[in-house]
Amino acid sequence: MKRTVALALIIVLGFGASVAMARVLDAGRPALQASLADEAPYLSPETARRLALGFGGLAADWYWLNALQYVGRKLQEQAQRAGLRPERSVELDRIQVLDPQVLVRLFEMITTLDPRFVAVYEFAAVVLPTVDAAAAVALLEKGIQANPDQWYLHQQLAYIFWERGDYLAAADAFRRGARMTTAKWMDHMADRMESRGDDPHVARAMYTRMYEQAQDEQVKQWALNRLMELRSLQEREAIRGVLSAFVTANARCPQAWTDVAAELQTAGLKVHVQGPPLDPSGVPYVLVLSPLGCDVTLHASSRVPRG
Repeated sequence: MKRTVALALIIVLGFGASVAMARVLDAGRPALQASLADEAPYLSPETARRLALGFGGLAADWYWLNALQYVGRKLQEQAQRAGLRPERSVELDRIQVLDPQVLVRLFEMITTLDPRFVAVYEFAAVVLPTVDAAAAVALLEKGIQANPDQWYLHQQLAYIFWERGDYLAAADAFRRGARMTTAKWMDHMADRMESRGDDPHVARAMYTRMYEQAQDEQVKQWALNRLMELRSLQEREAIRGVLSAFVTANARCPQAWTDVAAELQTAGLKVHVQGPPLDPSGVPYVLVLSPLGCDVTLHASSRVPRG
């Protein structure tokens, strides 16, 4: 009976603390929403941790939602500036209008409140390097220290270095992670980084592993988009080879995809029944004819990312 009463008391007190924490967060919401537009959150991470009263995970979730809303608004803002169609969007690692002070402070806030919130480190590894690569490295190192069992965070760190062209640092990050797991591909990736870090096959392997290991769905979709982009680039090179061979043989450009449909299939390209080759999103490529020659490009409705 005593244990039941004690348990009930703990539940009531916990619920009361949760309500109190929610009220504190709701009271600060207008200030935070205003700050997200122009400046970083007004509370320091350590102050927020103390105010959380042991409910850091709840507070971290709240700041995480605000961080996602902030990034989402910036994605829309940049897409509008670029005049992109509604179905098109800016990739996470190509957002140029982010305020690094806001973004770094938000990620620091979340990871101080809940150091084991690993999805935040994954997301930050993709988004943050565009505006502050040094802060991205520091945040991933913080995540690795706080989560020594999450070996794949070394892969996220390696990605940051690889994206900057620092292949030796990327290889070192992979080797550090390899010492924590039996996954042999970590050592293999380190070897490839040291030998040919700029090889397209390395890029494909990097995005494939990030897709396989990601816990955050947005990061997973981003990696899938990057793989689709790489595949499309290779396909367009193959198509240009077919077009060039046709011009050499006929002294003119093909007037329609049907003129080279067989050659495209021989080159391993997926071809629609009516002739045009299909990009990785299933949309036909566009045959571009001009006085200067012929080329291939993505259709306006294609979901393949553009560089």
